[in-house]
Amino acid sequence: MNAHFRFDPPKDMPPILGVVGGLVEWLFAFPQRLSITISNADRLVDMPREELAQAIWRDICKAGGVQGELPPWQIRGASAAPHSRPRRSRTRCGRARSRAGRICFSPATGLIPGCRQPIEGSVRSGNRAADLVLAMRRA
Repeated sequence: MNAHFRFDPPKDMPPILGVVGGLVEWLFAFPQRLSITISNADRLVDMPREELAQAIWRDICKAGGVQGELPPWQIRGASAAPHSRPRRSRTRCGRARSRAGRICFSPATGLIPGCRQPIEGSVRSGNRAADLVLAMRRA
């Protein structure tokens, strides 16, 4: 799960901060925005969105040393449930088969959906997208 908050981070805030013992696992500082990542967020799916945003914001304030009321926010989640797999974006289609005949890895990243490696998967997806852009420019 990712959440984004329109907020100017402090000048001394590191661009990425790992959080231990909180709801938030990673805190990212961008110009005019703070973003977070929570792995294995299935436990949060039924939580009301406003309540979830408040809980995440409290964690951001504690971990990032910021203060203020809940700013404008957006929460994005991605489920690893089997019914969500057909909606996953892919840079290119690929085929994979297991004995059950289901997709057992993401063609875009090479990782198993739900493998709890969101940062590695994001990096691989970004690298793959960059490779495709460079290949199109060369063509």
